[in-house]
Parts: sequence; C-alpha cells; structure tokens
Amino acid sequence: MPSIRNDTRSAGGRAVRVPERAPWPHPFSRRAAITALVLLPLAARRGWAQPASKPMSGPPAWATPILLEGVPNLHRVEDNFLRSAQPSATGFRNLATAQGVRGVVSLRAFNADEPLARGLDLRLARFPIHTWDIKRARVVAALRAVRVASREAPVLLHCQHGADRTGLVSALYRVLYQGWSKEDALDEMLNGNFGYHAVWGNIPRLIRRVDVEQLRREVDIP
Repeated sequence: MPSIRNDTRSAGGRAVRVPERAPWPHPFSRRAAITALVLLPLAARRGWAQPASKPMSGPPAWATPILLEGVPNLHRVEDNFLRSAQPSATGFRNLATAQGVRGVVSLRAFNADEPLARGLDLRLARFPIHTWDIKRARVVAALRAVRVASREAPVLLHCQHGADRTGLVSALYRVLYQGWSKEDALDEMLNGNFGYHAVWGNIPRLIRRVDVEQLRREVDIP
C-alpha cells in the first residue's frame, strides 16, 4: 500500500498542505533520469531545446505568445491563465502591473519565488515536481490551485523552462476544463513552440494513460 505523508508549502503567507503519494505508474527510470540531466545542459548550449525562431502553425486554440520583459516563454492559455518559464524580479513586477496577475503557481523543486516577488501583491504557491519522478498528488494540487486562482484574477503557472512540467499541467487543464482530447492537448504540448524536451518521454505517456474521470474527482472542482 503506497505511503502517504503531508508536506507544507507557503502560499502568500498561508500554509498549503501537499499530500504525498506514490509515483504515477511507469515512472522514469533512474538511468534515464541521469541521462536526461546530462543531456539537457548540452541541448541548451546547442539550441536543441530552444523554441523555433518562427512561430509554428497550429490550431487557433493553442496558447498565444506574449512578449513581456523578464518573463521568458510566456503564453496565454485562456483569459485568466498564463504559463511561462521562471520569471525574474522584473518579470514578476511586469506580470502584476501589465497583465494583472495576482496568483503564481510554481512547479519548481528547489527554487522559491518569494525573494523575486517581494513587495508585490501576489499570492504564491509552490508544488515541487521532479520531471523524472512525477507525484500525482502534486499535479492534482497544481491543477486545483490554477483553477481556483483563475476564477478570481489572472494566474501564472511556471517551472524552470515553462516547457515540460508546465506543459504537463497545462495539457491536463485543457483536457479537464476545456474538453480537449488527450491527443489535441499533447499536440499543443509537443508542437506548440514551448521548447518541450523529448528526453522526458514519460510525460506524454502519463497523459495518454491518465484516467480523466478519476483525475477530475481528485481535483474535485466542477
């Protein structure tokens, strides 16, 4: 029986309790994870993981790019839902003033947003996800946090690159709340010019295998 423990994270001065569960089926192997961690810096240096210089064609419903200083890989998923790579201090300030962002959901495992967003009227939540060992409970918590926050004001979802972990949660959001098929959500995640790293093949497999109705019950938001 999988072990369950509770983890507490900060969210705008309030504690956010994150239940811990066993990894989803078919987790990334340790050897594959080590290989990916070695290849990613090389990929970044050679430009393999960078978005193409020209926008890629796709369905009109795909997330649209936004140019904003200090916020790389910024896209609008829907009116009150934005996704990006890690913002800088300038980026957080511009998000709050130019985009009206009031909530930030981070998926980063080792870096907190508080030092960069100090003094801004932002509610911060962090649900650490390791790309090679994705915990279902944290994906559920991130989906719930984005959905709740977006009902009140614009919210930003981000990880380090805004491509893989952010791509996973954004794709599942599309399926759960916008009625997209898994294949349409995967098409956007893989080909939407976000810089998805193909070494993380466990993410598309996870999306294809997820029980949507069960996940909807776990998120528990209509």
